[in-house]
Parts: sequence; structure tokens; C-alpha cells
Amino acid sequence: MRQQPHYLELLSPARDAAIAREAILHGADAVYIGGPGFGARHNASNSLRDIADLVPFAHRYGARIFVTLNTILHDDELEPAQRLITDLYNTGVD
Repeated sequence: MRQQPHYLELLSPARDAAIAREAILHGADAVYIGGPGFGARHNASNSLRDIADLVPFAHRYGARIFVTLNTILHDDELEPAQRLITDLYNTGVD
């Protein structure tokens, strides 16, 4: 059986859009960034506009943008989280 070749990807964290841009300009294949809510890093709140502006920049360089939603959600947060996910999807994040 023949094994598939492995593709090495450079994934970089970014506190904000400026750092994400620098990571991409320095060779990151993908960047993960916190959104405007539901992230484990409270000091890394990027607006939807920040992320929407970042996506075409990243795609121009062949990079992808991932947004973290990595906190425990309580029942009363499920609908707002779902709306945020829909809004992020509409910005074109990967």
C-alpha cells in the first residue's frame, strides 16, 4: 500500500490582525485568531470588521484564516455563538 505524501503547514497564532498580516508576510500558511467573543484569550478581541478585512489579504497570499471559539458555552450563549459563527462564515474565514 502506498502512503500519501505529508504536507507540512506553518500555522501561526495571532493576537490581532496586524500580527496576522506579519505572520502571513513571513511565510505562515495559516493563522488562527480570536474573534469578538467566546475566545479563551480575553485580551484578543478582534472585531468582525478586523477579520473581514484580514481574509482577502490572507487569501491573496494563499494563506487561510481560522477563528478560535474555544470557551465552554453555557445554554444562554448558544444562540449568540451560533450567530457569531454565521457572521464569521460570511466574512470568508476558512
